[in-house]
Amino acid sequence: MEADIAPLEIGQESAVGTPSFGPVHIIESSSNHTHTAILLHGRGSDGEDFAEELAATTTSDGKSVFEKLPNWRWVFPTSPEIWNATFEEMLRSWFDAYSLTDVTARQDLQMKGLLQSVEYIDQHIVDEIRILSGNSGNILLGGISQGGAVALCTLLRGNPAAHIGGFLAASTWLPFEKNIRHFIRTSRIEDDQNVPTDKFDEYDEFIKVLMGKMGPDCLTAGGPDSLKAQGQRPSVFLSHGSDDAYVDVTLGRQARDVLMSAGLEVAWREYEGAEQEGHWLQSPNQMDDICSYMANLESGIEENIT
Repeated sequence: MEADIAPLEIGQESAVGTPSFGPVHIIESSSNHTHTAILLHGRGSDGEDFAEELAATTTSDGKSVFEKLPNWRWVFPTSPEIWNATFEEMLRSWFDAYSLTDVTARQDLQMKGLLQSVEYIDQHIVDEIRILSGNSGNILLGGISQGGAVALCTLLRGNPAAHIGGFLAASTWLPFEKNIRHFIRTSRIEDDQNVPTDKFDEYDEFIKVLMGKMGPDCLTAGGPDSLKAQGQRPSVFLSHGSDDAYVDVTLGRQARDVLMSAGLEVAWREYEGAEQEGHWLQSPNQMDDICSYMANLESGIEENIT
């Protein structure tokens, strides 16, 4: 599919100012480039480290995802270094997350960095669409942990992510989950005076800004069905460690439910026994499923991973 996307440039100043994002690590396809994956690292990491760790986490036949998918170009952006209020130090982060035990704590600290990061990833998507000559359906967006959280918000924001082919996230959560649920619900209200439209809480106004590109093509009544009919709705594969010691699996399930309430079809799977106390990609089963999902995306096959 080809997307009609307004031009943006990587590094273009955003509405909230551009922080100093780190270098973008790119692994070019080893064969004919047909697809691109944009993958976001977790807190305290960077694009290159994420790529190296991903390469070392193999499938059941001992191969890396790069070896299994030679036609893919891999783009690993790097977050800025920002002040972390919890650890009281500079840390590579997409936004300041005060607590992963209570992701609603000090949400005011999350707002600026989250919006900046989502706008930055929007620009990467547009750039990759150009490289693929407008074939936006050949792009996958994803991430792990905090990178997955930014990717989720980018997906729900709509254009340009509404036009991509696939979405993949692991061991993650959806920031401002309750407010986004409220935003989705009120976006579908069509002049119904009997449905309350009061603000959910103080962060509802921020969510309207974050979801600024969300329009009738994405979340309003009937929108998702029309997108599906046109073959323009991204397929989604979310996964999580049931024994994740850092981001509880219930937060991943909440993210799944919000995407489904937005009209997206979500494949969901839980795993056990991954490294880093369950807060990483489990090898080989999870890696097998990820490669299978991406291979089917490449070939145009819809697969329901249950």
